[in-house]
Amino acid sequence: MTATAHALIGGAIAAAVPDPKLGITLSAISHPLADMIPHWDFGLGWKKKSKALLFFESFADLAFGVIITFLLFGNMTDRTYLLVCIFMSESWDILQMPYLLFNWKFFPFSAFYEFGHQTNGKAKMPWGILTQAATVTGLVLVLRTIH
Repeated sequence: MTATAHALIGGAIAAAVPDPKLGITLSAISHPLADMIPHWDFGLGWKKKSKALLFFESFADLAFGVIITFLLFGNMTDRTYLLVCIFMSESWDILQMPYLLFNWKFFPFSAFYEFGHQTNGKAKMPWGILTQAATVTGLVLVLRTIH
């Protein structure tokens, strides 16, 4: 999934789950579970992209996701807690970046890359964005009923 989708999921969890221990844990677990749903993201086709382009696309996606998440959920929960949940929901992809950008093919980066490579559901555009939008929207709606 895009970093924006993961950030929104982490933010929705932070807003719905007042206990930080549970919310942070759920945010971390949400990443591989969400990635199993067929989706499109900027990392698809990474071998054909320059490292600069991959970094720029990934960073822009991450920044956009954090900004949107703070706009939507920043008034609903402690902002530090929100930021930690966003970070934890993104951490699986962040830990793949040294593998992708610097060719660091050793633990832990190789393990996160291999796990993501094996478990990521892939879908082409536009379906890969639609599956993310539906997943994030559904999860946010479910979590809002809990809160």
